[in-house]
Amino acid sequence: MEQADYYLLIDVGTGSSRVALVDENRNIYDIQHIKNVYSEDAHEGMLIDYRLFINNLAIASRRVLETFDVRISAITVSGARQTFFCLDKNKKVLFGIPNIDDRGNHFLNQFTDQRKIVFEKTARNISGDFLAMKLVGLREVRPDLYNNVFSFTSLSELFALLFCGKLVIEPSQAAETQLFNIFDKNWDADLLKIFGMDSIFLPEIVPSQTIFPVINQKLLRKFGITNDDCKFVIGGADTQLAMKAILPESESKTLCLVSGTTSPVCVRVEKPMVKSNHWLDLDLTGKEYVLEYNPGVTGLNYERSKKLLLPESSYKEIEEHIDLAKIQNIYASFTTQTFVKEDGGKKYGGFFLSPPFTDSVSKEMFVGSIALDIGFSIAKKVNQLKKDVNVSYDSIVACGGGMNSVIIPQVVSTLTNMPVKIYENFQEPSVMGCFEVINSVLKKNLNSKDKKIRFEYYPQEKKPMERSYETWENLNLNITRK
Repeated sequence: MEQADYYLLIDVGTGSSRVALVDENRNIYDIQHIKNVYSEDAHEGMLIDYRLFINNLAIASRRVLETFDVRISAITVSGARQTFFCLDKNKKVLFGIPNIDDRGNHFLNQFTDQRKIVFEKTARNISGDFLAMKLVGLREVRPDLYNNVFSFTSLSELFALLFCGKLVIEPSQAAETQLFNIFDKNWDADLLKIFGMDSIFLPEIVPSQTIFPVINQKLLRKFGITNDDCKFVIGGADTQLAMKAILPESESKTLCLVSGTTSPVCVRVEKPMVKSNHWLDLDLTGKEYVLEYNPGVTGLNYERSKKLLLPESSYKEIEEHIDLAKIQNIYASFTTQTFVKEDGGKKYGGFFLSPPFTDSVSKEMFVGSIALDIGFSIAKKVNQLKKDVNVSYDSIVACGGGMNSVIIPQVVSTLTNMPVKIYENFQEPSVMGCFEVINSVLKKNLNSKDKKIRFEYYPQEKKPMERSYETWENLNLNITRK
């Protein structure tokens, strides 16, 4: 292989993880995918077995590198947000708590009087999604585990601890703890006191692109890396890294859609904006903010329905049965959007069609209706973002596995009246975000920033789709119950 800098890029998601070998010219040599493993305990609690987690990633890394005799210049990691690892007083890893751990939600009523102050400091309602309530839930249900917790770090910065001995956290991940003041951009004593975390040792805040030398050569060998001069570069949260891959920091008239397990619609802003219908995140390095409008749909709905009803069919074959130029016969509603302003609404969903049940419907139409549900949900959030921010955006740049669909980007384009652009390597945006982080800090090949557009969707005839969207929206309004 030619002389170049090669990078090992690790992207740890919710359902699965990826380890990739990429060179400084954006050439991807191999990507190994592995399924993440969780253990379930009481009160909707989920834990990550640390040793199994690292062993599985190391196996995937060795598989990637065993075919290619290359020197690895740098490693970086993209981590799913709201997943953290807990450490003991010797800063040894105890276990992980994934984003799908919901045990903290059972104890939210203990914090009714503190909701306002928490929202004012974090721009988020108190939720079991974030580390603070995950630890509260652990304290209530598993004191045997909680009493050994001295500190924590995020999923992505766990590897700075393992490879470099540095207990740190990136701002985009710190903002997911609800112990961090998103406006002061630092740990907050009031929040720590509210959640009873005063005794927790807090990791140092360091920005993305910070370089640390690797000191754990034994772990390098375990991951299949044979050279000792490899560097570790701080990455950060997966959504923000995906944005970095496809949306230049100077671009202010383009929205970013990251369609995968979830499908957040995002835009960078210099000054914070706080509204009840979106999340306010910190971007990589913590210098800018990210407005995130999440439609509450998951690509897993599409994947699981296909597996259940049409396991032998391709997505292309399924989507050929959906005619976007006609009003739909079958609707799906699997978004978690409540469609009501009042608190406490509970969302139900399912498949809907006009009675009686006829033989004109097919399995393909049922599965395809889920793609429509995803597209409608995303379009609703895009239009909401444009209204809230009051900016005229030129286009949407999209990435993630959801963009393998033809229906989803076309629905979004038509209902938002904006072109949707999809670049090459769109299936692995967080991996390529890791690449951009390393290439930027090593100042390699910075003149080859041009990305090739692989697909581009433009608005089509709107009336039939708007009629279908209106029916879908009314269904969602009618199936929300207090």
